[in-house]
Amino acid sequence: MLLKKIVIFAFWLLVCIAALSPFTELEPVKQLDSLEEWQKPSRITALNEADKKKVLQRLAYTQSAPVFTHLPDFNRYTDTTEKKRAFFSYLRPYVKRENARLRSLRQQLLDIQQKKQKRLKISLEEYAFLYSLYDEFRMDVAETDESMLDELLKRVDVIPETLVLMQAANESAWGTSRFAVEGYNFFGQWCFREGCGLIPNSRLEGQSHEVAKFATPAASIKSYFYNLNTFHTYASLRDIRARLRREGKPVRGEALAAGLGAYSERGDDYIAEISGMIRFNRKLLEE
Repeated sequence: MLLKKIVIFAFWLLVCIAALSPFTELEPVKQLDSLEEWQKPSRITALNEADKKKVLQRLAYTQSAPVFTHLPDFNRYTDTTEKKRAFFSYLRPYVKRENARLRSLRQQLLDIQQKKQKRLKISLEEYAFLYSLYDEFRMDVAETDESMLDELLKRVDVIPETLVLMQAANESAWGTSRFAVEGYNFFGQWCFREGCGLIPNSRLEGQSHEVAKFATPAASIKSYFYNLNTFHTYASLRDIRARLRREGKPVRGEALAAGLGAYSERGDDYIAEISGMIRFNRKLLEE
């Protein structure tokens, strides 16, 4: 009799878990301690503690950070396909995490935009969230309006995995460059403060730039996303992405590559090379 009751209890417990699981998946677990210092809001001091926590929850990453592992020695791979798979596998979790946060932020912005269009009241917490994103995405906004929100939505959006991984492969020689090995710099980002990175051997006399050095792959990926989503240099990439959104078309890496003319002094040749790499490696990228 006791065994029968245990079996029945276990059965109904499983039924309840199965019934609730679709709803629990709708709300990702927020990583409240996941923001870098430059991502943390500076304009929420006037809020009470409860509202501060709500704003931080809105801004937080929705996925846990990948477990840190040192950069593999990609030169040891003799099979090119396996080398590419290993490179993609190493960086892909960091890319997915950044895009997951951007999707969460973007959906919240779209919700606020819809409320404003319907002339519904925007809460203090929502305004604090909105202005926190203006700060994070390099917009100097004293008073928000429709055009400012539209511009913010241009910036708060995903960067296709295919584009990120192909630029990383191109700029870091598939993870084997000096800057990738010594500084987790997969994208050739420069910095201009003495000691901020690695001095390139090809730096000319009179130049002062260094190639940025990062403590982790996560920091490198975050910096790349920040650059493309905020710097005026890549406004054309963001315009292409916004146009695709308006037209209801998918945001694909090859389409956005057309906005990378300023990423390299090679201009159109660089765009053609990245686009060609995406096409050539598409099968591996989609595994």
